[in-house]
Amino acid sequence: MMAASAKVVSEAVMHSRALLFLAAAGIVASAGACAQSTPFDGAWNITLSCPPHHDDDDAKGYTHRFPATVSNGELRGVHGTEGEPGWHLLTGPIATDGSATLRLEGIVNNAEHAINKAQRGKAYKYRVKAQFEPTAGTGQRVTGRVCTFRFTR
Repeated sequence: MMAASAKVVSEAVMHSRALLFLAAAGIVASAGACAQSTPFDGAWNITLSCPPHHDDDDAKGYTHRFPATVSNGELRGVHGTEGEPGWHLLTGPIATDGSATLRLEGIVNNAEHAINKAQRGKAYKYRVKAQFEPTAGTGQRVTGRVCTFRFTR
């Protein structure tokens, strides 16, 4: 009788373990489903162009070209070395319809090219409204001086 009882307990434990394994597998599978690729995923090239700003400070224009990656619909592009003058980071999600509100954070490199002659090493940030297609996109700085973004594959 003791052996039969032990067998029932052993089978119950095995059944419980199997259920736990299946539940854990379901959680992992659903987490993977959340991180799905999008038509925008992959390598991109960004061209950032800011023409001269003549309003009241005569900031010179500039153009920067840098790479970016989109993974699971999240864009990340870096120009320069993080924390150093001339660096900037462009990040943000791209919606399924291709619309995006991105965030650019940067550090001034040359006061001659900065609004109000901001000193080298000063941090700045702004938003960028963009629209993507599977192989190209455009964007515009939301506030401050005019700056345009071109995204290509």
